[in-house]
Amino acid sequence: MRQLTKYAFANAKIRAMLSYLISPSFFSGLLEAEDIYEIREELKKTAYKEVMEKVSGETLDLNILEKELARYDLGIYDRIYLILNTKTEKDFVAILKQRYELEELKVILRIWHKKLNVNPEDYLLGRKVSFDIDFKKIILCQNIEEVILLLEDTPYRKPLLKTREKFKNSALLFYLEVALDIDYYQRLFGCIERFSSVDKNIARKILGIEVDMENISWLIRLRKYYSLGMGEILEWVIPGGEKINKEGLRGMYVSNGLSKVIEGLALGPYLKLKDLADENIYLLENFLYEVLSRQVKKTLAGFPFTIGTVLGYLILKHRETRNLVSLFYAKAYGLKNTEALQLLNIGAQ
Repeated sequence: MRQLTKYAFANAKIRAMLSYLISPSFFSGLLEAEDIYEIREELKKTAYKEVMEKVSGETLDLNILEKELARYDLGIYDRIYLILNTKTEKDFVAILKQRYELEELKVILRIWHKKLNVNPEDYLLGRKVSFDIDFKKIILCQNIEEVILLLEDTPYRKPLLKTREKFKNSALLFYLEVALDIDYYQRLFGCIERFSSVDKNIARKILGIEVDMENISWLIRLRKYYSLGMGEILEWVIPGGEKINKEGLRGMYVSNGLSKVIEGLALGPYLKLKDLADENIYLLENFLYEVLSRQVKKTLAGFPFTIGTVLGYLILKHRETRNLVSLFYAKAYGLKNTEALQLLNIGAQ
């Protein structure tokens, strides 16, 4: 009864928002569009009407479009935050929203680290996400200590402080980025511990698969681009995965060596990993996203008055935005429909 009372209003609102997600058949129609301008016109018939009106004109700047779509999504987080009626759930959505800011920070750190002569405005959303961060000042910093000082009043300071020596000794931005990811998920799982047992189990399941996705992506990149021993790799595995954890990875490594670890992960829902590990990264990401989507849809089809409705909708909305951005770029670069489909994940909803 308490679950129903807590989520009745939010469930009704979010179920209505779910109905505005673009259907697979509509996406298929967009795939047949002549160019990006026809896609824009078709999207004016959907919930994206206002977004498409903002980017109307003779030319369509895809960078601006991508930012507008991201800002639209941030507005959805704000709406959901307001309709939730308990602090724990509000805190959870607030941390989920920080993912956008975390990605901005990573991009700015790459610009800073490589001393790129670029306009930072091209890579920023142009609005505050969660904290007051002067990204332009970060780019001008002389060392990592100055960067950390600028992040004093944010949760991003702690993970960077923890890994600054590794970064300074190796000059690898990898350590800073993965430390930020680990901290982000630790804060999310810490928030989940305050949920009811029903909400806790649902949120752990969905986020556990998302953590598996992150870890698999990291492991494949580590295998291809970095020369790290398994002991050090295990140090940077994000905890909380549904199927993948440090103990399991250590056992696979002892038995088969690093080259076989990815194959060892190809079990249960991740069976296709063995075939996709060395394929196009988009195919791999789409496969992993489909695993996550199946769990989300299963959750949405179950008891409705849980945090799963909130989390499930936000994941599906993120997938939709990713698909739209990919589709616009595919059309802009003249990719064939078969090639464009590799960039998208538009399975039945």
